[in-house]
Order: sequence, then structure tokens, then C-alpha cells
Amino acid sequence: MLKRAGRWLGSGLGYLLYGAGVLVLLLWLLFPKEAARRFAEAALGRACPELHWRVGTVALEMPVALTLRAIEGYGQKGDKHPLVRVEVLTLQPQVIESLRGGCVQAGYRMAVGKGDVAGWLRLHPGRERLHVEGAARDVRLADMPLLSLQLNRTLQGSMAGTFTADLVRATDAGLSLEARVKVENGRLGLKRPILSHTELPFSQGSVILHGHGETLQFEQGLVESELFDGRFSGMVIMHGDPLLSQVDVKGAIQPKNKFFKGLDNTVALQAFRMQLKDNPLPFRITGDLSNPGIHYEGFAMLFQTLEKELK
Repeated sequence: MLKRAGRWLGSGLGYLLYGAGVLVLLLWLLFPKEAARRFAEAALGRACPELHWRVGTVALEMPVALTLRAIEGYGQKGDKHPLVRVEVLTLQPQVIESLRGGCVQAGYRMAVGKGDVAGWLRLHPGRERLHVEGAARDVRLADMPLLSLQLNRTLQGSMAGTFTADLVRATDAGLSLEARVKVENGRLGLKRPILSHTELPFSQGSVILHGHGETLQFEQGLVESELFDGRFSGMVIMHGDPLLSQVDVKGAIQPKNKFFKGLDNTVALQAFRMQLKDNPLPFRITGDLSNPGIHYEGFAMLFQTLEKELK
């Protein structure tokens, strides 16, 4: 009797596994790739309507994972070069965690140029709140031309960091963000030259970001450059047009010899160094992000004199 029950059980499990295998194979073979691709493009368009989106291919891969390739966002339909490009995005559902938590949860990995961003996301019931966590590694800012376009200045460097974000639909809360970002071997174009410098090269920079709604705050900002070492903190009030966003940042820099490149050792430079001594040079940046003003507090008059000597 037991032997017969064992045969039935073994036979039943065999048919069950066979049926599950056939079902998975059919899902894989019959997966509506074109419909999924169009759906992905439409979803990206709703999330970021400022860009025109194209998705190369969508595929269901084994083990169960959804893979999107050649995701591109263009400023205009006829543009040849994308402002955003993700080589590969893989979404892998976390079934057990989803059942336990009562919401959809999945891991993800994006390949951006030679870098990648990976983590997990959770979509709460009613699709009213999306929670995302992740870490970025070796993401080159030059591979995301949208950032340079929005800032209207050159931006280079290799970015790494961690982040947590919550996106809430149909509320004034909007997006909340917590992130630690580090950029190495960077270069930032300046809207207004500082002495003779039209761009800021830096070996590394780091900052902690806190975002809530339209406000993005900076904390513990540090910059190491051949021109100076600096620290900063402040905030940006975001606008629909990024260039109209309002910035208010305070900090101080410790100038190095290259900071004064092109200046003769005049009385004005000697007076500047004398007043500065071993103290850092304070600064404040305010105004529209498109063309902010920079102020040097008690050093303003001396700084203006140095700038005149360069003309």
C-alpha cells in the first residue's frame, strides 16, 4: 500500500513539475514582446514627459526576469543622439517578499555606459507609492547628457553613491530623496569665471542630499581640487524649468597656488593673502541656477580688484 502510494505521489509530482515546466516554456515563447515594449515606452513617457522615449527590445528571460535593452530618451523626436541611455535594465520579481509584504517587490539592475545602478523597488497597493533603494558605481556623467543640458554647463566625472527615494502620486509631497553621492575626476563648467578659471576641475567631491517635494538640501559637501579644497552646504528650490531653480549655497575654500594663476604679485594680491592668512575664503552662491551670483563676504572688494587686474 505504501509502495503504491509512493508511486502515485512520485508520479503526481512528476506530472506537476512537467506541467509547470511546460507553462513556463509557453510563457517564455508566447510572451508579447512588442506589446510589452510599447507599454514600457508609454510608462516612461508618463513618468518623464519631457523626453521622447524609445525601447529597443523587451524579453522574458530565465529564471523569471524582465529585461529591457537600449532604453533611450530624446529631447525631440528627430534627434539622433539620446539625452539618456540605459543599455540594459533587468527587473527580477521577488515573489516571496511580495507575498509577505502584500505589495509588488523586485530587484533591478541598470547598465549605464560602463557603470551600473542596482537595488530593489517596492510598489505599494493602489500604485500610489513607489519606494526605491540602490547603489550606483562608476556611472560617468558624460554618459547622461541630460544633466549638462539641464544645468546648461559642461559636467564630467565618475559618480558613485547610495540612495533611497519615495515617489507618491496625486499628493503635494511628490518625491522624497536621501542620497550620498561621490564624484571623482570631475570637471564643472562655470557660468561666471572665477579669476581666470572658466571651469572647476576636481579630483573628488562628495555631498549628502535630502530632497522633499520641491526642495533639495545639501549637507557635508566637500571638494578637493588643484585650485582649492572646499566645503559647502545649502539648498535648491526646484522649478519646472531646471534653469529657473533657485540656489542658495554657503561654504568656504582654502585656495592653492593655481587658484591665483595669471596674477602678478601686486599690492592687491599681497593684501588679499595677508587678510586671508591661513583662514578659508567664505563664499555664498545665490540666484537662478542658470546664472547664479557669487559673493565673497568681507573679501568682495579685494576680489573685484584681483579680477580687474586680469582684464
